[in-house]
Amino acid sequence: MFVYLLILGLIIQINCATICDSDVCLCKRYNSDKEQELEGVQVVCSHKQVNVLQNNYTLPDLVHSLDLSFINISTVHSSPLLTSNALVELILNDNVITQVDVNSFQLPELKRLDLSNNQLEFIDKDTFKGVKKLEYLNLANNRFTTFTKLMFHRLSNLNEIILDNNNLGPVLNNSNLFDRSGFGLTNKIKSLSISGIHLNQVPNNFFVDAYDMRELIISNNNISQMFEIPMTLEYLDLSDNPITDIFSEDFANLVALKVLKLNNLQIQTIPESAFQYLPALKTLELERNRNLTTFSKLAFGREVLVDADNFGLERLSLKGSRVSQLDDALLTPFGVLTELDLQGNPWKCDCQIVWVKQLQIPEELNDHLR
Repeated sequence: MFVYLLILGLIIQINCATICDSDVCLCKRYNSDKEQELEGVQVVCSHKQVNVLQNNYTLPDLVHSLDLSFINISTVHSSPLLTSNALVELILNDNVITQVDVNSFQLPELKRLDLSNNQLEFIDKDTFKGVKKLEYLNLANNRFTTFTKLMFHRLSNLNEIILDNNNLGPVLNNSNLFDRSGFGLTNKIKSLSISGIHLNQVPNNFFVDAYDMRELIISNNNISQMFEIPMTLEYLDLSDNPITDIFSEDFANLVALKVLKLNNLQIQTIPESAFQYLPALKTLELERNRNLTTFSKLAFGREVLVDADNFGLERLSLKGSRVSQLDDALLTPFGVLTELDLQGNPWKCDCQIVWVKQLQIPEELNDHLR
């Protein structure tokens, strides 16, 4: 009888073992200054040769972050390891995941989920019913070409989503990410990244339900014409698109915009008033624009040429473009920049460009002007 009870006790102990009682994963105290809710124990199983989801490991009560990246998982299924009332962050990137079972996530406090760099083509919308507090979702670098209707409808607290490098462009011509007749993304979204999704155009009213979007990354697509941009943006990256022209009206209502990236476009000219109506702008990137030869002295308006007190731009980069001259009228606004990168342009070094020397630009940022 004693032996029987001893064996039974050992079986119960094994079945109830937490992942931190094993030597499979590293358990450590975790404290993030940026993410106070992630304070607690972090379990790191990354780059291990064991698929811990296939065992009966559970999580200790204090585990707030679980890293299951790079462990060759192909299917995410219901597991004691994915049942927790404390877990806030789940990292599943860089596996070979092709399937996520509907009842996989029993994580009512989960706020961050990373499924990037896998082989997912489909996720059932009911998969998210156990993670209703989710705020961050990364689905980049998978094989999605569409989503089920109202895919994201349950995620009412989501404020950041990354969909980069999925072939979603064609379906977004006819289905809206936000619309209730589309994929049901919440209007609480503050950050959206749809870089490299083969998007040819942005349909009218595409962002009409994005009431409070602050960051939009829509780079590395096939967009050739500007579109209606959410007025609440603070960060906009349009780089690596075949956009041929920009005009002042394209950015006229973006009064909160702080960072604008227009790298590697097909533009030839920065016209008058192009950036005049961006009072909050701090960083402007115009790098690798191989067709860009003309930069209007009135690009930031006329007033700043006389008085730069209201010129808030701090960083401007024209690196790797084809600009050969800049009007000396720009001395006043450019003089208040903290960083001006002019390297990699075919500057015409004559008297008309001598004024740039007065700006005291570090030599590494103004080659060909020395």
